[in-house]
Amino acid sequence: MKKLLIMLLCVVLLLSGCSKQKAESYYEETSEGVSFKTEYKYYFSDEKKVFCVWENSCDEMMFFHDTFQLHELGNDGEWYVVGNPEEVSFITIYSHGIDPETESRMEYDISLYTDKLTNGSTYRISSYYYDSEGNNYQVFAEFTCDNKLAEEEMYEISDGIVSKRDNKENYGGELIVTEEEVKDGE
Repeated sequence: MKKLLIMLLCVVLLLSGCSKQKAESYYEETSEGVSFKTEYKYYFSDEKKVFCVWENSCDEMMFFHDTFQLHELGNDGEWYVVGNPEEVSFITIYSHGIDPETESRMEYDISLYTDKLTNGSTYRISSYYYDSEGNNYQVFAEFTCDNKLAEEEMYEISDGIVSKRDNKENYGGELIVTEEEVKDGE
């Protein structure tokens, strides 16, 4: 009986150590005039980097850091931290300024938190920025891991031109073929 109780206690301790950490909000959510979104809506399960676009529509300069967390939406509707943010604390924090009425594209290396995303799951990049008065705001950029839809999203037709994300490591949106070439199966 004593051995059974010790084994049960070990199992409980192991399971409690494996529980997911809920994502917390540290600052007020974004103020008006600042937009933060992923460059694409869908990403592959083996993505290593996600690009986000910061847009400043305010009258004053804003500043953001390159630190971030990766969150996954749970079945219960709550957001959970992916990986261990404390293990990523070695990253040097750089501050980036964005002038009024401009935008900036930022690369986030999600491979720091996970080797592979779960196909069909919703994720978000959580970051923050501060204004010239030193007020901090938290922002979130959501995306879905869906290999099929990410493949479809790779080809976008605009003005009769098809553009493609270069590859999963470097999204450049290079012009590759015309609409007629796509119709011909090339």
